[in-house]
Amino acid sequence: MDATQGSLIELCEKIERLAQFQDKVEPPSDPARIWSVFLQDARALVAVEASALFLVEETSQEFVIDRAEPETLRAAFQREIDLQIEVGVFPVVLQRRQPSITPALGFGREWSIVLLPLATGRRTLGMAALLTPLQESALTLENMRLLGVLARQCSLVMENAVLYERLLREKESLEEANRRILYLSQRDALTGCFNRGYMNEQLPREIRRAARYRRALSLALCDLDHFKGINDARGHLCGDRVLKEFVATTLDLIRTDSDWMARYGGEEFLLVLPETSLANAIRLAERLRTHIAGKAFACEGDSFAVTASFGVVGLDAGDVPKGLTAEALLHQADEYLYRAKKKGRNRVVGGPPSF
Repeated sequence: MDATQGSLIELCEKIERLAQFQDKVEPPSDPARIWSVFLQDARALVAVEASALFLVEETSQEFVIDRAEPETLRAAFQREIDLQIEVGVFPVVLQRRQPSITPALGFGREWSIVLLPLATGRRTLGMAALLTPLQESALTLENMRLLGVLARQCSLVMENAVLYERLLREKESLEEANRRILYLSQRDALTGCFNRGYMNEQLPREIRRAARYRRALSLALCDLDHFKGINDARGHLCGDRVLKEFVATTLDLIRTDSDWMARYGGEEFLLVLPETSLANAIRLAERLRTHIAGKAFACEGDSFAVTASFGVVGLDAGDVPKGLTAEALLHQADEYLYRAKKKGRNRVVGGPPSF
């Protein structure tokens, strides 16, 4: 075998190794892994002292340094690319989409920079910059062409990775937006507790669950006493603040893992207490009533007291009948709340349903 045949075989082997680039990077892969494999193959073609990867930022379309090896040369590579842009080398390399070796402008006369555009037929992804002690005459045309093949292979894999990450971000953004929309659709805009729509949807589920698994279930309907007087005397902003403080205080005193609270009307709120007997629900309502009555509410430097009335209806474990409707149970809680108001307010009245 003569020298020409040996060189040809060696060249074919190099091309074959470069063609296996995509096999070395299992999808989906991140740019860090792709860059690592790229540098490994590049070092087989050119002496690499340091390197940097510049990626095109989607919004601004600017080339932004993504990583540098070693990291301590990040600023130096940024300065080098700025100089290459200033003298016009960078734009020419980018336009021709061919690798280029040029004297380094920021690292010193003994260094050269190999610029490798990372681009596909559809887009420009970035630019790889390799710092090498070789001069242009020392880098063979063959190796420059092989570096071009490597850059194109890397670009194809990088494009897929960038697209995957973008789709992942968009999916996460959409999921987060949907979660936010769902949260807002279920919440009362003023107080942050659940709204009437959520109550209408969730309460029947709680009743069915209690009936099916023979668990206790109680409701406590609460009304802030003489709330219209607070709005009339102190203004609606003060009234809104009272409602928010009342909800925050109540949420601090109930079980966050099972109990929940919904705004039933203007100043009426419903507490849904799964797996809570009637006796325990009445005790909880009394504790809430006492705590609210003893709390000082403040608006514009003036403090005042607020009281609340509670109507509690409860079904002990095994007593929840099949077919019980949310409307029927709410009606019973409202009946007990009405009795609490008739008896003078600031009190708890409760009992079992009378149907």
